Amino acid sequence: MKRKCLLLCALLAVISAAGDAQSRNTFPSQFVDWLATPGMRHATVGVEIVDLTAGRTLYVMDEERAVQPASLLKLVTTGAALRMLGGDYVMPDTICQTDTTLAPLPELIGYNPDWMIEDVGSWYASALDTVPDAGIELREYIKRTNERSLNVHAEALPYLLSPEGTLPAGLHAIKSYWDSCGLDTTALVMYDGCGLAPADRVTTHLISQLLAEMQNDADFRNSLAVAGRTGTVNYFLRATSLSGRAQLKTGTTKSVVAYAGYVRGRNGHTYSVVLIVNNSTDPLTLMRKNIEKMFILLIP
Repeated sequence: MKRKCLLLCALLAVISAAGDAQSRNTFPSQFVDWLATPGMRHATVGVEIVDLTAGRTLYVMDEERAVQPASLLKLVTTGAALRMLGGDYVMPDTICQTDTTLAPLPELIGYNPDWMIEDVGSWYASALDTVPDAGIELREYIKRTNERSLNVHAEALPYLLSPEGTLPAGLHAIKSYWDSCGLDTTALVMYDGCGLAPADRVTTHLISQLLAEMQNDADFRNSLAVAGRTGTVNYFLRATSLSGRAQLKTGTTKSVVAYAGYVRGRNGHTYSVVLIVNNSTDPLTLMRKNIEKMFILLIP
C-alpha cells in the first residue's frame, strides 16, 4: 500500500509539472535573437511574467538563479515596512528606539562598508546631512522612495523594523517577515535595504512572488513609478502602447539593468513582470531600448 501511494504521488507530481510547463509560453524568436546578440551573449537574464488576472504564468527564464537586484531590493524592503508598520505610520526623526540621545537619522545610517563608492554617487553623501522626510506618513515616504529610487530613504527602513535599532537585525526582520508569508527567501542576501551592495542577491522568482503577495496593497502599488510619466521610468515606454499602463521599479548599476512591477495589458489583464539583466556589455541606452521592445513583445 505504501509503495502504491508513493507511485501515485510521483505520477501526480509529473502530471502537475507537465501541466505547469504547458501553461507557460515559448519565448518569441525576437526575444531569443536578442539574447544571442553580442552584448547579451554573456549576460545573466532572469524573467518571470505572470497573468495575475488569470492566475497563469506566461514566461519564465532562469527565475531561480541568484542575481544582483540593484534597486529592485527596495521592493523587498518597502513591502515589508508597509506590512509591518502600516501605511499610516508616521516617520520619526530617529531610527534607534533605544537611543536616549535622540541622534538624528543620518548620523545613525552612515556609510555601509559593503557599498561600492562609485555606485553610491556624491549626491548620497550630501543627502545624509538632513533627515529624510521625518513627520510624513509611511505610505508617502515609501512612494518617494520607490518612485525616485531614493537610497537614503530605503536605508532608514531596516533600522525602524529592528527592535534593537540596528541594520543587521532589521534586515533579518525583513527576511523573516517574507518567510512567514511563504515566499522563497532561500537565495535572498541583504547587506543593505537599498540594493547598493554588490553582494546583495535575489531571485527573479522571489520578486515575482512578492509582487503577487502585494498586488492588492494600494499603498505599495501606488509607490511605483508610472511608465512614460513619473519617476525613474518617466521616459521608459513613453512612446508605446504601454505608456501609463505600467507601474514599475527600476534597478540600475554598472552591472545591472532591471525592471519589476505591474502592467495592465492591452487585453485588460494585470500582469506582474520581473526582468533582471546582469553583466550585459551593451550601453545602458541600448539596453533600455531593447527591454522596452521585450515588454511590448511579451505583454499581451
